[in-house]
Amino acid sequence: MPILTPSGKQFSLHKLMAMSTMLSPSHNAHFKPLVQAGGGEVAESPQHQLYLSHDTQEHLRRVYDGLRDGEEYLSRVRFDAWLTAVQNHSIPDLDKDEYKFEQFLEAVYYSWGFEVTKPPKRDEKDTTKPISNYYISSSHNTYLMGNQLSSKSSTEAYKNVLIRGCRCIEIDVHNGEPLESKTPEIGSPPKNDHKRHISGSTLSSKAAHALERAEEKYDSTKQKIKEKTGLGKENPAAEERGRALTTDLLTAEQSEERSASVRSARSGEPLVLHGWTLTAPVGFRAVCKSIRETAFLTSNLPIIISLEVHADRDQQELMVSIMKEEWAGLLVEEPHETCNPVDRVPRLEELLNKILIKVKRAAASKQDTSSSGATLSPMPTRNAGDSGQSGSEDEKSSTKKKVKICEALSDLGIYTHSEHFSSFEAKSATSPSHIYSIGEKQILELHETKNTEMFGHNRDYFMRAYPAGFRIDSSNLDPSVFWRKGVQMVALNWQKLDEGMMLNEGMFAGEHGWVLKPPGYRSDPSEPIQFKTLDLKITVYAGQHIPLPPEQSSSGFHPYVKCELHVEKQDEDAIEGGSRAKEGEYKQRTPYMKGDHPDFGHEGIVLSFPAIPKVVEQLSFVRFKVADAKYGKDDLAAWACIRLDRIQQGYRFIHLFDTKGQATAGMLMVKIEKELK
Repeated sequence: MPILTPSGKQFSLHKLMAMSTMLSPSHNAHFKPLVQAGGGEVAESPQHQLYLSHDTQEHLRRVYDGLRDGEEYLSRVRFDAWLTAVQNHSIPDLDKDEYKFEQFLEAVYYSWGFEVTKPPKRDEKDTTKPISNYYISSSHNTYLMGNQLSSKSSTEAYKNVLIRGCRCIEIDVHNGEPLESKTPEIGSPPKNDHKRHISGSTLSSKAAHALERAEEKYDSTKQKIKEKTGLGKENPAAEERGRALTTDLLTAEQSEERSASVRSARSGEPLVLHGWTLTAPVGFRAVCKSIRETAFLTSNLPIIISLEVHADRDQQELMVSIMKEEWAGLLVEEPHETCNPVDRVPRLEELLNKILIKVKRAAASKQDTSSSGATLSPMPTRNAGDSGQSGSEDEKSSTKKKVKICEALSDLGIYTHSEHFSSFEAKSATSPSHIYSIGEKQILELHETKNTEMFGHNRDYFMRAYPAGFRIDSSNLDPSVFWRKGVQMVALNWQKLDEGMMLNEGMFAGEHGWVLKPPGYRSDPSEPIQFKTLDLKITVYAGQHIPLPPEQSSSGFHPYVKCELHVEKQDEDAIEGGSRAKEGEYKQRTPYMKGDHPDFGHEGIVLSFPAIPKVVEQLSFVRFKVADAKYGKDDLAAWACIRLDRIQQGYRFIHLFDTKGQATAGMLMVKIEKELK
């Protein structure tokens, strides 16, 4: 059975296997990663794994030899019994009476029988439920390319996350340059105190004033960075990182998108940036264009735009004009005739290829239309429940006058309008289209004090969680903790690959950003939560083409495999055979081996997680990390994360991502034994 490589040549699997002992990892030139982690397309298909390493072949040959039980070849009867009992997999067209080793591998391989992840089928996705009944892959401060203080804003950030499967993105909008002429009148005195700012433009008097104050606070900012990151004289390496970070702050004005920002500012159009920081801006129109270009390239499922508005009334009117122009035919501008937002939110199938706006409603009183207090970069405000956090503007209270949302912009928040959270008894808590955006700390506090009320609310209505303000390095919360509390949108910093983003990949891989909640978490009160007891055993046999950590050589690489099970938090402190970690994680690891083709022995290394209670399969995750044990540094080399309900039993290949989230040729050969009862 031949396969077609990117070069156009045909090979049969057994020929490629015969070649594998003569090929080194550097010869794997035909492999081409399909995606970056984030939950978009499935990471890899058999057509992109061209051959099996010698050690992997030997482990599979032992499986084959055991199956044929002394016979010269494997009989179809024995083959079919093994597929049913061990692999939980069927191959309907087994047309031979006997199978040689190569034929055995080909039959399993080309029927996806070695894939560890059960691939979702787009045509089988249930899109008939209300949109609040789904988890949505979400991004926080989407425009940023790096940390929360000094990185640049970019349209590329939006393209990146949308292609990777994100379906809820955030835009922070501020005033641009006023339209009136900036040319000094004849005879007017020259201004000697003019300063250039990070956008390369004077922007507006309010913007200039804000940025001048930011420059005055530069030394204070450096000190805060040191306090947050633990920099100090006793840590020379950390001190060097601090110097590098402050250098970035000083050179932010050299952003590659500076010219585009200047054009946007001078055109009088709104800007996108992180308020009261030294992040370089990008034009709002440019962001809208990039969203249109990539919004529905890989999926027709809807997108929610979460607007954090710091612009004045005139700029808001301009925002509306830009969105209607750039998203013509895609933007939901008025309620559907059969779906009144007072009565219900739409079903997912009713919003295909549509963009929804999440924004505050206009104030009930129309007497005061003043826009005073709106600045380009307002001071971060504090919420009693989540001090210093950066989220949606509806969660921020300030001693300054709040920005008022104009009617035209408010009218776009049809099925997804922002509401300030006060209590679950408030009138807003029963409006079908409302969304509460709440910081991670406050949600955890509500779980402690209002657990039943919050869970009941989230079965029917939207809630969005956003990261705490101390995460200036763009680190992430653990989204699975919030998914298990019914939170639909857990906004993550896609700029940083960490545990949070790995779990996001596990939840949304191949799902195109929308995952139906499991029974008991949806708006049907008759459905109970399906808790089960889990027995999980994973035997690790071998790895091949493991990507190396940065600045590491194959000869000095000592990889080990760590497996973490992310499940609901339990009361017990420990279980036999596994150690308990935060939020119910259980961790096991193998001994370390040597090289990027590690072999863990004929019997493999068994990682066991027995009798784990109250597991919700769709909200539990198995995370694999391959790390370097050399000098005890434990540098991450590769990883994979799989939702428990999608992990398949039997002998399987786990395809690995590298430290940048790129799909690689690396994989692990394992045996999965999973029982839920």
